[in-house]
Amino acid sequence: MKIALTIGASDPTSGAGIQMDLKVFHSLKIYGISIITAVTAQSTSEFFLTYPMPVEVIEAQFETLLRDMKPDGAKTGMFYSKEALLCVIEKIKKFNIKKFVVDPVIISTLGAKLIEDEALKILKEQLIPLSMAVTANIPEAETITGVKIEKVDDVYQALKKLYEMGTSLAIVKGGHFKEKTVDILYDGENFYKAEDEKYCGEFHGTGCAFSSAFLSFLCLGYEPDEALMNTKNFVKNAIKNALKLGHGMRLLKID
Repeated sequence: MKIALTIGASDPTSGAGIQMDLKVFHSLKIYGISIITAVTAQSTSEFFLTYPMPVEVIEAQFETLLRDMKPDGAKTGMFYSKEALLCVIEKIKKFNIKKFVVDPVIISTLGAKLIEDEALKILKEQLIPLSMAVTANIPEAETITGVKIEKVDDVYQALKKLYEMGTSLAIVKGGHFKEKTVDILYDGENFYKAEDEKYCGEFHGTGCAFSSAFLSFLCLGYEPDEALMNTKNFVKNAIKNALKLGHGMRLLKID
C-alpha cells in the first residue's frame, strides 16, 4: 500500500489541514501519516488563533516517524513560523523525499494570515526548489510570483515564473475566476488545462483537498496531466456534495 505524508496544521472542523489531507488519502486508497506544525482554533465562520508547535516537537515527529515508515510522497500545508519551515526543509532533504508537493498556504479563506513574512521568503527561496509540484491558488500565485492575475492569460506568465523558482510542476488553480474554474499545469515545456463550471458559495479546504489528491495520484503512478484531470474531478465532486454543518462555509464531502 502506498504511504503519503502530510505536514501541516490541525483544523478542528476537519474541513482543511491535516484532517482533510488524511480523509483524501484514505478515500484514494493511500495510507496517510502526518506531522503537525501548528494547532488552530477555527470554525466554519471564525478563525480565532494559531499555536505554532515548538520546533523540537516537529523534529521529534519527523525523526520518530520516518525512521519507521518511508512515505512514497509528502505534501506541505501551513507552516506559520520560520523555525517550522526550516525544520521541514532539513528533514525533506535528510529523508530524501522525491514526490514532494508544496501547497503554499498564505491566507485562510476567512482572511487570517497563516505564514510569517520571513517564512514566506524562505518558502520561495528554499522550499519550492525542493518540490516536485507547487499547487497555488490565484492570490498565492500573485504573492509568490509578483504577477497580477486578472484573466486566464495572466496565469501562463505566473506559471513560468513559478517554474523558474525551481519546481518541476507549476500549478495555478483558477477557482477565483468568476465564470469557470480553470486549473493549469506547466512542466517547463507544455501547459495542461483542466476547466469546469464554477459552483457558487464559500467552501472550506479546497486547496488542501486539491494538493493531497494530486499527491495521491502521483504516488499511484499517474502522469502529471492525468493527475491534474483526476484531481479536478475529485475536488469538483467534493464541492458538489459539500455539507452545510456550521454557520459559515460549507465543508467538502469526501467519499
